[in-house]
Amino acid sequence: MPKKRKPTVPELEKKFSETAFRLTQERSDFLLPQVKEFVTQRKWINLRPEYQRRTVWDDQKRSLFIESLLLNVPIPPVFLYEWELSRYEVMDGQQRLNAIVDFYDNGFPLRGLERWHEINGSRFRDLPETLQRGLDRRRISATVLVVGSTEDAKPDRGDIRKLVFERLNTGGQQLNAQELRNCLFAGSFNELLIKLSSDPVFTATWKIPSHQDHIDKHGKVADDLRKNSLYKRMLDCELVLRFFALREQSNIRGSVKVMLDRAMEKRQNATPAEIATFEADFKERVRLAQEVFGAKSFCFPDKHGDWQLSQPLYDAVMVALDRLWDKRKGLVRSKAKVMQSLEHLFKDEAAFEVIAGKPNTAKAVIKRMTLVTNAISSAL
Repeated sequence: MPKKRKPTVPELEKKFSETAFRLTQERSDFLLPQVKEFVTQRKWINLRPEYQRRTVWDDQKRSLFIESLLLNVPIPPVFLYEWELSRYEVMDGQQRLNAIVDFYDNGFPLRGLERWHEINGSRFRDLPETLQRGLDRRRISATVLVVGSTEDAKPDRGDIRKLVFERLNTGGQQLNAQELRNCLFAGSFNELLIKLSSDPVFTATWKIPSHQDHIDKHGKVADDLRKNSLYKRMLDCELVLRFFALREQSNIRGSVKVMLDRAMEKRQNATPAEIATFEADFKERVRLAQEVFGAKSFCFPDKHGDWQLSQPLYDAVMVALDRLWDKRKGLVRSKAKVMQSLEHLFKDEAAFEVIAGKPNTAKAVIKRMTLVTNAISSAL
């Protein structure tokens, strides 16, 4: 392989001038009541947990943040993106801003405070007026990113927004791929993924606490659900997305991450009619899996004979049921044979490695779908 030529200084300078984003950074300080007002009036948008990620901070962490404000400890700035004149998108700082808004709305009592232990158990309304006024005078800094343009350099705002968001979230508790998609591809399809992730058959299958029993009318999430490993980092939403991404053979190319990104971007602003079809398709396939496999849906036996949930197997079974949808009545009638056929496949060491193993290339995904579809189909 020939040695790669080292770029010249003029070439590097040219690239620097051509690739630097035309970003203006404006810095402002906002009083806490202003923060609440801007969110309420939707001047600062995408602040709710459905944006970026579900709320990661628990009440104690939020309480310690409020205590920091009472103590006048310096707080890192939040980052806003001006997507329209005087309309801003929160790019970094969601947890802090949520804590401020929720506390002013009396959404949680303070707990775990050390310096201000006297007010543990208090909501904003319970604080003495002096402390309320003191909080009203506290400020939080914001860095506002404004994308400029020139005649010879018209930036792609979507690309800049995506890159800046990703780079801002490389520190702290870094967003995972689905949390990023949840931000970058906000729209009707993303809302559907969140809705479907609460489907009772789906949550029961994946051993996720029921949303109906663990989210109250005010939107407060009980600890059992909030701490669930699939729920808290939106991996349940990613499981739903995988069905839509992998059911289309033409989309199985490149890395799985790219497949999921592409599927979400393609459907980002789906019409109400499309959303209704997507919703019905997903729910019907999940219910068919339950009818055919029962408690063993998406599970394989480990070396001890215990049945374990498997995401790769889930992918293959959901796609297989989608491909065999016209034969669903026969699948239900022959469910014992279907299960036997799948168990027989698990005993084939080479096939099992593909079905429930770690290969995650497009080639492995296609082979996994084919093996499971053929096994299920052969039982008819």
